[in-house]
Amino acid sequence: MILTFDNLVTPDEVRVLKTLIARAEFVDGRETAGAQLSQVKQNTQIPLDHPVMPEIMRLVMNALRRSQVFMDATHPRALAAMLVSRYQPGMQYGLHVDTPLMGDPTLIRSDLSFTLFLSEPDRYEGGELAFDTGSNEAIYKLSVGSLICYPTGQLHRVRPLQSGERVAVVGWFQSLIRDPGVRELLHDISRARSLVHAAEGNSRAFELLNKSFANLVRRYAET
Repeated sequence: MILTFDNLVTPDEVRVLKTLIARAEFVDGRETAGAQLSQVKQNTQIPLDHPVMPEIMRLVMNALRRSQVFMDATHPRALAAMLVSRYQPGMQYGLHVDTPLMGDPTLIRSDLSFTLFLSEPDRYEGGELAFDTGSNEAIYKLSVGSLICYPTGQLHRVRPLQSGERVAVVGWFQSLIRDPGVRELLHDISRARSLVHAAEGNSRAFELLNKSFANLVRRYAET
């Protein structure tokens, strides 16, 4: 299940993130896939130990926690890693799945990945996030402050950047709900619950959906 969240980060938060990023030096990107996939230069990244990274991570995590829709769809348990990547003309990241275990010194299973877009889509050409669906590619290029979340085991790539600059915050986390099928079921119930509540308030139908949602989380959550 691939989910998009428009304007998850506010314009003020985007300005702060861009200010922090402007203060940092970028270095050659580290691998997030299991193996080297291409001799083409992939991207540059802010070093994880750079002084701006804790504030960037705090701002992004606060935005994620603030979105109840995001929380109900993903059930985050622990952040595995987060980085800031920059693509410039000629850079790309070949088809891959991300590393299943991340974190230092404690390893964390990476269930879900996200990309928070920080460059306006009309300011760069190429650089789309593309997912292999089996018969074709699903292509995404979101507006500034918008986020896409997808299973970490999904084959994906960043298409070659033709011009401009593409900057994004990328992260991985472990979900309380390991099974992606159960996460999708919970997401559907959560959406139905919201629709029923908007139409009927705290009706019996809403309470039954609320009960089903809570008991499925209770059954499948790994704490």
